[in-house]
Amino acid sequence: MVLATAGAVLLPALPAAASVPNTPTSQLSDGMPCATGAARPYVLTATPVLAAMQGDPDSGQQSLTTSFYWWPQGGARNETDKVSQSAGNPSSVSVTIPSGRLTDGSTYVWQARTWDGSEFGDWSGICEFTVDTTPPPAPGTVTSVDYPADGVPRGGVGLPGAFEVAPPSERADEVKEYAWTLDSGVFAGAPTVPARPTDHGATITINPVHDGINTLRVWAKDDAGRFSTTPQTYTFTVRAPAGPAATWNFDEASGDAIDGQQHGNTATLTGGATRTTGRGGVGGALSLNGSTAYATTTGPAMTPHPDTAVMTPVRTDTSFTVTARVRLAATGGAGQSTVVAANGSRTAAYALGYSGSDNRWRFDMAGADADSSPLFTVLSDAVPAAGKWTHLAAVYDAATRRLTLYVNGVAQSSTPVLTGGFNATGDVTIGKRRWNGVDAGYFDGAVDDVRIYSYVETQNNLAQLAVPLQPSISFPNGNIVSVGGQLTVVFDAGGDSNVTKFRYSVGGATVNTEVAPTTPGGSASVTIDVGSVIGQRSLYAVAVDDGNRVGRISAGQFTVTTDVSLSGTVFDTSTFMPVAGAVVQLAPGGMQAVTGPDGVYTFRGVVPGTYELSCTYGGMSSSSQVTIEGQSGQWLDIYLFP
Repeated sequence: MVLATAGAVLLPALPAAASVPNTPTSQLSDGMPCATGAARPYVLTATPVLAAMQGDPDSGQQSLTTSFYWWPQGGARNETDKVSQSAGNPSSVSVTIPSGRLTDGSTYVWQARTWDGSEFGDWSGICEFTVDTTPPPAPGTVTSVDYPADGVPRGGVGLPGAFEVAPPSERADEVKEYAWTLDSGVFAGAPTVPARPTDHGATITINPVHDGINTLRVWAKDDAGRFSTTPQTYTFTVRAPAGPAATWNFDEASGDAIDGQQHGNTATLTGGATRTTGRGGVGGALSLNGSTAYATTTGPAMTPHPDTAVMTPVRTDTSFTVTARVRLAATGGAGQSTVVAANGSRTAAYALGYSGSDNRWRFDMAGADADSSPLFTVLSDAVPAAGKWTHLAAVYDAATRRLTLYVNGVAQSSTPVLTGGFNATGDVTIGKRRWNGVDAGYFDGAVDDVRIYSYVETQNNLAQLAVPLQPSISFPNGNIVSVGGQLTVVFDAGGDSNVTKFRYSVGGATVNTEVAPTTPGGSASVTIDVGSVIGQRSLYAVAVDDGNRVGRISAGQFTVTTDVSLSGTVFDTSTFMPVAGAVVQLAPGGMQAVTGPDGVYTFRGVVPGTYELSCTYGGMSSSSQVTIEGQSGQWLDIYLFP
């Protein structure tokens, strides 16, 4: 370019001043962002990679060299501890610190700057890292007063115990926290507890989830996120569950509902709550009106501690199970209807019931005891049926923090994970819940067989609670039949509309013959051939519901006899002539005969035994005890006296 003015001499323009390289940016310490102080990263190798982005404003500059300097914390930058790398403009550049230049456990500072062949750019910002190439040592011993490692069953499922973890015997100050698992699992993703800053040990509180032998494994974890190579192992034995903490079956004639476990968890019927007939016509059930009626305890469900017998509340921030048998008055509607709830001061920690807006059974837990708390909810897979008894079970597993809802013994597909949660110290209510500090969710229908457990009940046991009741067995024509004859039998489900068929068998409990009731929950009549086996015989039957769940077995007895008969003539003692039309009775059994013109009576198909034989006619009578043997054709005359 040439510069000129009028009358001036033309001169060439001066070249532009050379630019200096940019300050390195985007620094990484072995792939981790640049940081200092407490935020500095830990590198798990003695040869970490340092990286940065280099550049130069001069677009004609094709090659740049960036040098990385490092020095121990408290030291100074020097020309010995550095590595350089050349690359294009702009580009990312990285170097690896050579082996043998860093010390395990030490903290280092580093910076970088770029050279373009003639000028250095400014120094980058300072970064720090700590070298940690060695996993922490294993924890020291584990001990527990609550669950000693002596092989003797202690405590119980869901009852918390404290486990004291001693620090490692060396390098204890490296331990940041301890990771632990119970019975299975690895340290990755395991829950942790922080190490105490004083002695570097820790206390772990655990709620055992099964009885028998439990194995606790504990790993030490350092600031770098490394775990000890091996865990410390502790084995202890948990006492088998003693059953529910509280049960209510509402079979009382009136008044409060008594805790069937005799733990004092009395439920007071309030607001118009009454009793109605239970499932299958057996016992009673709680009848609720959907607006004011409910039953309530005075506080949380209590159960005796198995070691100390001290009454202990069932906590809602540890594992628990709640079950109930429920019959909806109607489906649909808005909002939630509560069958059972454990209440805090502002909201219920959990509620088991029905969602009208979803038309599904529902189990939810609150994240906090606060107004409008977030709810973690399970809905049933299928819609409920009004007027039909349904068994519900709500299970919270504190080990996994998962909620599970069972409907008629079947786990539903959704299993959400609880965030938060709290221990409800208020009452247990049947028929309503607390929400935002007020009563809500009144249930309309019937509730029976409510149970609360302080542990996760097994799926098999929950399935057993959902099976049909035993059917009743009756013999409308009597239960005595002659050899080779037929017997009429009636099976009855007592109105439980879940029952859709019966299975039965004679002689053995195979129950492999099916018959359907005339209507679901009704009765079925069958006629069986009794065969040639003489004596008392057994007949067995079970009820089967629409989910093909089989109830417990019922047994009935009948007697097959030979064709034993008893005959004789009735005489008038005043004339000693046969009496026609006299009424002869044989008891027990209610057998009756009337004499013919010849004064003879006959009873057939009589079971051998001792009877009262009586006769009446025209103001005359007679009565005597008679023993009937097994042979046929016994003869016994009767004499009537005025």
